[in-house]
Formats: sequence, C-alpha cells, structure tokens
Amino acid sequence: MKHPTLFTLFTFLLFFQSVDGGQIKGKVVDTKDKAVSGAVVLIKELGQQTMSDEQGAFYFREVLAGDYTLIAFKEKVGHGKVRVKLAESAVIELKIQLKKSTMKPGDYHYLTTPRKPKKTMKEMPIPKKAESERMYESEAVEMTGAPAGAARAQQSGLKAGFADDNKQFNYFLNFLERFENKAEHYPLPVRERIWLKVQDAQGKPLNNALVEVFENGLLLERGKTYADGSFFVYPLVDGMNGDQFEVNVQFKRTVKTIKIDRNGPRIVPVQLPIARGAYQQIPLDLVFILDTTGSMGEEIERLKNTIEIINANLIQLKPRPDIRFALVLYRDRGDEYVTRFVPFSRSLDYFQSVLNTIEADGGGDYPEDLQSALHTALKQLDWRQDAIRLAYIITDAPPHLDYDQEYTYIDACKEAKQRGIKFFSVGTGGLDINGEYVLRQIAQFTYGKYIFLTYGEKGESEGGRPGSVSHHTGANFQTDKLEAIIIRFTKQELLYQSDQPIAESEPYFEAVKIDDETREATLNKLFDQALDELIDYSTMPIAQKTKLAILPVSSKYPALAATAEYFTEQMILAAQKKKQFELVERKDLQTIAEELKLQLSGLVSEEDAAKVGELIGADLIVIGHLFKTNATYELFLKLERVRTSEILSVTKAKIDVRLGL
Repeated sequence: MKHPTLFTLFTFLLFFQSVDGGQIKGKVVDTKDKAVSGAVVLIKELGQQTMSDEQGAFYFREVLAGDYTLIAFKEKVGHGKVRVKLAESAVIELKIQLKKSTMKPGDYHYLTTPRKPKKTMKEMPIPKKAESERMYESEAVEMTGAPAGAARAQQSGLKAGFADDNKQFNYFLNFLERFENKAEHYPLPVRERIWLKVQDAQGKPLNNALVEVFENGLLLERGKTYADGSFFVYPLVDGMNGDQFEVNVQFKRTVKTIKIDRNGPRIVPVQLPIARGAYQQIPLDLVFILDTTGSMGEEIERLKNTIEIINANLIQLKPRPDIRFALVLYRDRGDEYVTRFVPFSRSLDYFQSVLNTIEADGGGDYPEDLQSALHTALKQLDWRQDAIRLAYIITDAPPHLDYDQEYTYIDACKEAKQRGIKFFSVGTGGLDINGEYVLRQIAQFTYGKYIFLTYGEKGESEGGRPGSVSHHTGANFQTDKLEAIIIRFTKQELLYQSDQPIAESEPYFEAVKIDDETREATLNKLFDQALDELIDYSTMPIAQKTKLAILPVSSKYPALAATAEYFTEQMILAAQKKKQFELVERKDLQTIAEELKLQLSGLVSEEDAAKVGELIGADLIVIGHLFKTNATYELFLKLERVRTSEILSVTKAKIDVRLGL
C-alpha cells in the first residue's frame, strides 16, 4: 500500500457515504399548519412506516427509486395523502396535511398476506440475496391503549442476571460448541478474536475512532471503536488467509498503522499521539427494540413504569449526557404489524406518551420477526455518528429463521459492529435455547451483554416455559432489578468518555472455615471454582488436553512460605481433576528452575515464568501471589500464555486464616 494516508481518507469517506437509496422526509401538520406528533406515516407501496416526532417531523432512509404514495393518519385529527417520485440517491422534503376523516387505522392494511413459514433446521445456511424480493413489511396502525400515567403498578419488579460473553470468552465458546447442533442459528465464526484497545496519549479510551483492517493491501473490514476504545477483529469472519494483517486507526486527523501477528497477543493496545478532548455533553442514542406480542405484557408495563427512573439516573452524570430515545416495536407476519418505529427524540415526555400507548397482542406461533426489527433499527433510525449508540432487545421468543430474509441477524451484527452500535439482549419468560443462542451471538459480536430474567432459580436454566428463561451462563451470577441493570450498563458506557472513575466491584471467591468440613475439602472447592474462572474468562479458546504448569505460589513475606506451599499443593490437586488440562510434573518445574538459576517460590516476573513454561513444554501456566490481612489471606491468580507471556485471565480469592498453616 503505497499511500496509506490518502487511501485511509478515501475509505473513510466511503464508510460514511450511503449508496443504498434516497430519503423521504417531511412534516405532518393539521389544517392550521400546526405540527402533529404521533401520526402514523406509511409508504403504501413498501409497507414501511414510522411516526412523526414532537415537532411533527418524520423520515425514511435508504428508499429505492420509484413512485410512492405517502399516507399520514392520526385518530381524531384526520388523514392526508401525497404522491412522490423519488430518483436514485435523491432527498425529498414534503409536508402532509391532515384533514378530518371517518377512516380508522384498520382501513390502512394494504399489505399482502404473509407466506407460511418453512420447516426450520438447526444451523440455518445464510440465505442468498434475493434482489427481487421485498422483505421487512410493516402495517400502518394507529397506536391505541392506556393514556399516559395509566400503566399498571408493579410491586416487585423484574429480577435479572447477565452474562458478559466477551469477558468470559472461553466459556462462551464452549456454550456455542455445546449447543451448536441443538439450537437454530446462523453461523458466526468468532473463535479467533483479537481485541484492539484504542487510547489517546493519556491512556483515555477513544470512542468512534475509525479502524480499517487490511491483508496484503486488501481492505477486509472497517468499523468504529466503542466507548471504551475497543474494536474486535475476527479473522475467520473477515476471511483472512495469512498469519499477519495490518490495521489503520484514525481519530480526527491522526492516523496510526500497526502490523499484527494472528498468533501473537490476543489484546493489542493502540495509542495515538492525540488528546481526545472533553465533552460539554456526551451524546447518547438509546433504543429499545421491543417484542410486543401477547406474552410480553409484563415486560412492556415494566418499561412504561421505569423509563423515567432510567432517564433520571442517567442525567445525573457529569457531564450531563445529551440523550435521545427511540423505539422499534415488532411482532410477526400476519399480526397487526411486523415492525413499527418511533424516531429518536430528546423529549422524554413525548417518548413516554408513545410508550404508554403500546399494548401486547398477537404472536400466534412461537418465533417472532426479530430480523425485520433489526433491519428497521439499523436502516431507518437516524443514529448520530459522534454518539455512544446503545440498543436493548427485549423478547421472550427466538427469531424466525425460515423466512429466507435478505437481511439476517448476522448482517445486522456486522453492520452494528461497523457503525459502533452496541446491542444488549434481554431474554424474558419462556425464552428457549434457540432464543438464547441467537441473542448471545448478537450481544457478544456487538460487545454487549446477554441479560436474562430470573425467577428464583439457582444455577442454569433450560427455559422454554412461562417463568423460565434459558440461560447457560454458569451458577455464579448476580441478580438485580432489570431497570437497575439497564441503568448500570448505560452509565458505564457514558463514564468511559468522562473523567469520572468507573466504580466496579472487584469479584473474588471466598473460603470460610466451617466446622463440619475438612480444610482440604473447603480448599478443593475454592480452587476448583478459581480454576474454572481462569478458564472461562480466558481471552482465547483453551483446547482439551492443553499442557498446564502450576508454579509455586509466591509471597514476599517469609512467614507465609509454608501456607503458600500448602495452597500450591491444593491447587494442583484441584487441577488434576480438570479434563481441560494435561498437568506438567512439578519435579520438572524445579529442575528447569535450577538450570535457569531461578527460585520458583519467589517468581514475580511473568517473563521468567514464561521461560520456565517454554522449557518444560507447557502451553499455559498459573502464577499465584499470596498476601495476608488481619483475618484473611488474599491470593491473586493469573493464567499466562507461555508463547507470548500474555495474561489471559485473572482472579482473586479471600481465604479464612484458619484454612492456612
């Protein structure tokens, strides 16, 4: 690549250029030329529809060239109709005036009868593009229902847990493999992952930096960093062939190019010689993609009751965020509508007034048309390019994968990643393994989290019935009210771009001496869980029979030497039961250490530890450091990759002093 800067600028411009179609935008007014909010606006020939915002404005993006009829309607105000001719890539601005009418919402059902679904398979091949087929149909209906403030009060709230599949990446990969032949899904090969962390000169994360990935001068993908500066490269998704690739990172006018070895470290820091600057207001685009079929009544009511609480918590942050809310509602073919969206608005009152009209209805079969909802969210909503962009999918059903849709959830994942849009998926009562699998694929690929409602169960759940959500995320999950989790995750995204510290509790395991259990039994449970955590949270996959060496636990305090040795022995005993590993004999460790003139019990350098691991043929090593407070020992454990001296995961244990020597 002879001119990387010019080529980067050229591709940067292409990245933001829309080539898929034109735009139709305008305003809905009454007979006195006053703006009408909450009017349904329909493109009759396409079945696409939206609602006018608080200023009466509406828009449609990526509309193909053609002749169209736009119909606007609001009950008790009237209806209006305008004919337009849209040229390729053109922008049309118009005004639709509503006049008194006796027509009702049902009079605008213009769409054809949906096709019957085909028989589903487990792993569905991604359908070929069908240029002649128009998918993503929506019916125009007037929102009716309870007035603002009439939502039913909730006594207890919805309890939820969550899984961060990018932190517990190896656990997620095992989940995908475990249910690959049981869950209906499209393939998305994420097993090989390289994590870029883009920062400014002061180490602050850069949001919306443009990242381009090249192999031999060929552009494989481009996308934007998320709020914490992260960007993920998936070589198998990109179709990479070689062992090396090149990355260009651009923020404002500063460009940095680096070469990356596919067999090198899994986490690659990228620091640009630039200051990111400070926000007066952090722009936040927040979207709720809501399944509104009949079984979703409780979840819809909960969102109605808590949206004000969510907003109030977010605007307390400094600097105060500039928040815009939007809604995408979806059901299924044959229901009153397939998708319906409410454009972004800064007005909470307007957003609440629309939200309070939503009712759960329809949804005859189990799956719903989530893929059309994702298409609407990404193609029709006017996301800001400089914002933090978040969406919460809330559903109790898997998507239909039997409609041969041109735009699949895999396409949505790739587009969201390219545009720096993060999806959090929320599984609610009745969700089965098919739904969990797809929702976790979407959340993980777009750097979100899988959230699941809980109903008092301990450990994992198979779901698929009322009062039960499929979640195969391990037994160690914390629960909180659903709205509290939404607030927490959204706040965290905003804090990445502020100068406030992010307050995160440090997870740890705790072992307490109990009278009816031996010391060894308690420690065996502790180290079994600690090793599981190191495995689950590894930043790269760990194959079966991986060679593992456990180095003696070290401490800088001589008085702790005997306890450190004892904990090492107990950890080795726990590791011997793990089918994941083939343990290296400890006598081999000591022999190599003596040859290198290293004292194993005092190893603190990760490079020295890797030298020992390499000479004994280990792939991974566990390093432990022991400290003591008044009542507990604190043991810090690290899982290190020998080849690169890279720390793959860490964990911490607090151990009752009565369990030591």
